[in-house]
Amino acid sequence: MNVHDLQKELYNKGFINTAKQLENLIKSEDLIDNIQSIFKECVSPTQTFPDDINLLYKQLSNLTEVKGEYSPIITRNLLTTLIEIIKPTDELSIIYMEDEELEEAISLYQYAVIGNVNAQLELGHLYRNIEHDDWAFPWFEASAKAGNPEALYWLGNYYYMGKVVGKDLGKTYFCYKEAAEKGYPDAMNNYADMYLRGEYVDKNANRALELFMQAAEKEVPEAMYTLGYMYENGVGTKSDLNESRSWYIKSALAGDVFAANKLGHEAVENGLGEEAISWYKMAADHGDSYGEFNLGHCYENGIGTPINLKKAKTWYQKAALKGDKQAKERLRVL
Repeated sequence: MNVHDLQKELYNKGFINTAKQLENLIKSEDLIDNIQSIFKECVSPTQTFPDDINLLYKQLSNLTEVKGEYSPIITRNLLTTLIEIIKPTDELSIIYMEDEELEEAISLYQYAVIGNVNAQLELGHLYRNIEHDDWAFPWFEASAKAGNPEALYWLGNYYYMGKVVGKDLGKTYFCYKEAAEKGYPDAMNNYADMYLRGEYVDKNANRALELFMQAAEKEVPEAMYTLGYMYENGVGTKSDLNESRSWYIKSALAGDVFAANKLGHEAVENGLGEEAISWYKMAADHGDSYGEFNLGHCYENGIGTPINLKKAKTWYQKAALKGDKQAKERLRVL
């Protein structure tokens, strides 16, 4: 709903003053007073909101100071709240947020709108975690403009995924590059990936290897896994299976579930069932459904352990609850 349509709806609902105020809201020097006036007219004492809109409403209601550059974001948040008042959604948003967490969210908003870079970053994460990337992006963008490397990394992710904004590999590349140069580990990994895949830049396996090394030195499990792949397949370097395995092990121990499952498969192929179970368990302990399925397979078939169909079903059920189709099939058979 655009502002003009919203104004018409507000007039129809009898919210005359609010409809008049919308036109010049962004330019107004009295933004906070206008918000309070709008809520006084439009929000009844018995008004209830879905949890996500209620969060915005509480954050806006408690504003005490605003820097002008953030007025457009605040205005968009206000319009979102007004649209819910005019045309309530049927969808029920539930956010499991304690009173203390709500107070913290309100406080984050108050700091973000006066230019606190870290608060803007945390607010972005808060909105992202409640699946409101449209609310998160402007705050990551604000934090990134101030040079925050983690915010730059997340901007790069949004541009790469084409989520909220259009997919733009050029902007992705420069966000990752700047964040990597500022030392942000995950950005180094993704920056390296673009050279490995030839996304936006020409493929350059040597440059990719160099950047993955830098990310691995900063303990990025995915970078360690990719180094394992590169040494295994001779990409950007000579093939070295010992070096490859070393990186896969480091990756698995650092929490990469792909590496753990891969090492588990290798152990099975080499007849090392007990070792396989330990690697699969490592993946499963990180909540990985494939690791859980693999453990179920081991218990079902006596790989590294006596056959135990009860344990097999337990692990298959864990994987099935996460949507694993193979696990669902094995449960049906058993």
